[in-house]
Amino acid sequence: MKKIKFFLTALLFTFGSASADWASIYHSIIAFDETGLPDGNRPGYVQPIITQLGTVLNGNWVHSANVPQSFSFDAGLPITLSPITDKDRKYTASNVPTIFGENLPTYNYNANIPCSTSPFCHEISGNETLNSLGLFSYPIAQAAVSYYHARVVLRGMWLPAISELKAFSLFGFGLQYSFGYLFQYALPKELQTLNVSLAFGYNSSSIGYTPEDYTGQLDLSVSSNIFQMVIGYSPLSFIEVMLSLGYETASMKSGGTLVSPTNQTILPTLSVDGTNGFRLGLEVSFTLGNSYHPVIGANFGTRTSFNTNILYFKQTFGTDPTPEEIAKKKKIKKETAEKENRPAMTEMDYSAFDNSTDSTKTDGN
Repeated sequence: MKKIKFFLTALLFTFGSASADWASIYHSIIAFDETGLPDGNRPGYVQPIITQLGTVLNGNWVHSANVPQSFSFDAGLPITLSPITDKDRKYTASNVPTIFGENLPTYNYNANIPCSTSPFCHEISGNETLNSLGLFSYPIAQAAVSYYHARVVLRGMWLPAISELKAFSLFGFGLQYSFGYLFQYALPKELQTLNVSLAFGYNSSSIGYTPEDYTGQLDLSVSSNIFQMVIGYSPLSFIEVMLSLGYETASMKSGGTLVSPTNQTILPTLSVDGTNGFRLGLEVSFTLGNSYHPVIGANFGTRTSFNTNILYFKQTFGTDPTPEEIAKKKKIKKETAEKENRPAMTEMDYSAFDNSTDSTKTDGN
């Protein structure tokens, strides 16, 4: 719980500063204010937050390209780790720091940084606490049920108020459908473990934060989604290699009201979209014993992230037909249909044949 508290508190701008060069709590939060405060309204300053949130929330939806026909249940605590790099610490094509960036010795004016209604804005340093983070992650609990090749996934996390963190909730919903049963029986035996799935995932998270000595609350509403195609192949019975290609999005809306210790009112209204887009994934899942099902892998997109889905379990109730059994069943069905459609000689046909024979006999006489 202490580790979760530290990360979320860091994420939510616990901007205590040992040096005046680092961004203060006030300068970090007014980035969300669009009302015209000096140095406020900085979407680029906070955009890396939602880009990273989208990266980690859109991971770990799929643990296998194969969704069985039999009823199955899976659950666990999937974890995605996303390194914070220079892309997150600096504005694009400039050395101006974002909220994850470095501290600046002086505050300079910069015409390339839009903020509020001013044509020129100060370069604001990064936040000291967020700058110290090397990895980005998010706590998630997930469970799913599947039947007849369709899988429904639910994920969530709820935490009570902890110090400056006043509210935290996460809800996610996902769908997956696998198509392998439609073609596996027609493949060569060595390729019959090949499978293809389509999957969709949606996340919604709400966060409330009140800095020390402030009144009111900063509210952040986060949403993200991903649509992906997953191809899986099992070279061994207990290993599956998965390749996925998808498209992901993420957005963050701010709200609430904060009053600083100097009675300055801050009205967060900024909405920011992440730079997320196309995403390629490479993962390996393991089936160890009857239920242990860990998955590890990497995702390559706007950000590179790593799936460390170690605490994951799956249980299937029943046995699915093998591709050979499906092929045999289809062959029998085809032969039966051909037999039923084969033309048969009717009673009328026999009657015509008999009349023809009688006529021949009469002509012969």
